[in-house]
Amino acid sequence: MKKYHYLLLAISILFLTACATPKIDTEDLKAEIKAARMGHYGQAMFHQEQSEEDLETANEILSHLEKNHYWNINEKQKALDAAKSAARHRLEAEKEMCLWLTEVHGHNHHKKEAIHDTVAYFKTGSAVPFKTKDDTIGKVGSWLKEHPDAAATVTASTDTVGKPDYNQDLSERRAKEVINRLIASGARPGQLIAKPIGEVPGADNTPDQENRVAIVITSHPNYVDCPNIK
Repeated sequence: MKKYHYLLLAISILFLTACATPKIDTEDLKAEIKAARMGHYGQAMFHQEQSEEDLETANEILSHLEKNHYWNINEKQKALDAAKSAARHRLEAEKEMCLWLTEVHGHNHHKKEAIHDTVAYFKTGSAVPFKTKDDTIGKVGSWLKEHPDAAATVTASTDTVGKPDYNQDLSERRAKEVINRLIASGARPGQLIAKPIGEVPGADNTPDQENRVAIVITSHPNYVDCPNIK
């Protein structure tokens, strides 16, 4: 009888002790775990982990099926679902990683760096500029050197003084003159496109300084991180 009372007493003490134990606040821990999953990189890690867990399930069931350890057809379906889920999570992980790369590699996007400027002015019949924007030419040359996949078009023209055939040749020489200066500033020949347009339409035999120029226009392919991920 005494043993019975002792047992009841022990159980009561244990129960009271359990009830008296304060509940541990875990909100801060939850917040830290959530913070670790924030952002594109955190989400990429989350989806990668989910993918690995699903793959582990699929591979484990596959191993059992191949050894004839399972006879329930539902096990195979479970493995198929897990494998499909793994593929979905992997794709989501790649998408999130791509978005993270876009943030990190923002300096590789040059949509706002295009230059469209008149850089050389010529006298009638001359292919040697009497005035140039050396700062712009130097900037473009350096920019092209730093970005090998970028390009620049040099458009050169003439007024209507002289014959059209001569002016076409003259505009070619004007474009070449500016191209040579860009190369001297760091650009590669393959990055430069000459666009001699000859005479700008207008009244015949009319001098016009606005048409005796060379214009540089830079371009850069639209940079896209992970172009094959959709």
